[in-house]
Amino acid sequence: MENKPSIKVILSTFGPLHLMKSAEYLSKYADIKIIQGWVPKPNSLFVKIIGKIINKDLTISFKKRYPQNIKYNYGIGMPEFLLWTGKKIKIFNNIFSSVNSAKLYSFLSKKYIKNADIFHVRSGNGGVAIDIARKRGLKIIVDQSIAHNNYIEKALKPEYDRYNLYWGFGPTAPFWKYVLEDCEKADIILVNSEFVKKTFIEAGYKKEKIKVSYLGVRKDFWGLKTNYEIQGKIKILFTGGFGFRKGGLYILQALQELDRMNLNYEFTVVGSYDESHILNKYLPKNIHFVGFIPQEKLKAYFINYDIYLFPSLVEGCASSGMEAMAAGMPVIATEASGLPIIDKQNGILIQPQNVISIVEAILLLKNNDKLREKIGKNAYELIKHNYSWENYAQNVYTIYKEIIEK
Repeated sequence: MENKPSIKVILSTFGPLHLMKSAEYLSKYADIKIIQGWVPKPNSLFVKIIGKIINKDLTISFKKRYPQNIKYNYGIGMPEFLLWTGKKIKIFNNIFSSVNSAKLYSFLSKKYIKNADIFHVRSGNGGVAIDIARKRGLKIIVDQSIAHNNYIEKALKPEYDRYNLYWGFGPTAPFWKYVLEDCEKADIILVNSEFVKKTFIEAGYKKEKIKVSYLGVRKDFWGLKTNYEIQGKIKILFTGGFGFRKGGLYILQALQELDRMNLNYEFTVVGSYDESHILNKYLPKNIHFVGFIPQEKLKAYFINYDIYLFPSLVEGCASSGMEAMAAGMPVIATEASGLPIIDKQNGILIQPQNVISIVEAILLLKNNDKLREKIGKNAYELIKHNYSWENYAQNVYTIYKEIIEK
């Protein structure tokens, strides 16, 4: 690492997401300036009032918008406020849509695009700001955290059509079209898994344009699980947003198969639940919905549950799955989860949209104590040695240097 950062980078993201966390670690290597959405004081009265209105504690979320060691942290609050208004008051939904809010954000961010070498922006947040950055001689890195929309449409649209649900996520949908325009303008597209890179290459992008850097996992999750014995019923865990895209329908159908087998199990969802009437048709016997909990309380679930199940239809790289692997849980997942799994070495890979594949994987791990322990411990070692936030920052800094030297 250089003694004094010589590369000047503007990180821009409409909302915190992973770029705020990455900024802390990247600041050790580069001179980082941040542009983001609303950045009020986390404990301010206004934040508490807004939290009451939307029935959500915003304090923790807004604390994440103040990464350490960052001198310049510019907030653009109006687009985010309008987006929330559109979601809360339906008559404003078209006016304050995701795409219009993102376009306003990119327009207002233009004035901060100066005195830098690289503009590193979340896809869908670039727009005219990318054009300004290009005119001012900056290199453009677009951060893309989910598969290409061609793949998303192929994987998900048939599911939505089957149940007559609204589909608005294809490559021609207004917001996703905006996302792909940013990707086309980029010098480099930075993705968070080999799976995402694969989907972009399949969509016609040159592989040289796509760079991969997996996100880091916080160290206090590493190696939490040490006991791999099953105590009575087998306990299966899912964390995150439980819904169609995450394979929720196939999980529920698989659990119904386990019910028919009279398997003694317990399935718990920690996170949000898409209360679709379609999903409600398949609710099995032994399922529990916990809702959102603080990260500290999540650790107990990783320690005490036997299997982590994540048959997602499409992701970038699921941070929830990375946390489970870091903890040492035996993970069952699809390739589309983006997780760095080698089948039967540090996880179990299953076919997407396949109930039998889920059932067989659960039974395989239930009946093989040594395999559960081997997979769990290998997963922990993999994350520990390859997927820290320090690793992420070093990888991205290498990409920064390469793009500057071109």
